[in-house]
Amino acid sequence: MMDADSPDASEGYVGTERDISPTLDATLDLLSNRRRRYVLYYLRKQGGTVSLAELAERITEWDDSETQSTEKVVADLYHSHLPRMDDAGVVSFDERSNAVTLTEDRQSPLSEYLDLAAREENLV
Repeated sequence: MMDADSPDASEGYVGTERDISPTLDATLDLLSNRRRRYVLYYLRKQGGTVSLAELAERITEWDDSETQSTEKVVADLYHSHLPRMDDAGVVSFDERSNAVTLTEDRQSPLSEYLDLAAREENLV
């Protein structure tokens, strides 16, 4: 039982008392979107560079939404998700060739959270 002088469970996770990686917020933000997770799942599975068209096709299948066409997924990836992921350093996106390459370090905190998400989404 905690008394009034005991720290509560969240203490130390806010401020500077606990050493939290400065990239935690960025990691969680990247993984907060299903399509960005799907990009990472597929790139991990392929283990190399894939075309935007191939990536969008697979994500459309996983998305399982009858309202989304592959063309809409391509546009969403091209204009929103891939540039953001490229800026974060987890993928390399060449806009001229539409090539997408995984650059995420398998030892990073992002990788651990992505593994957890993949198990939850039954995509491992």
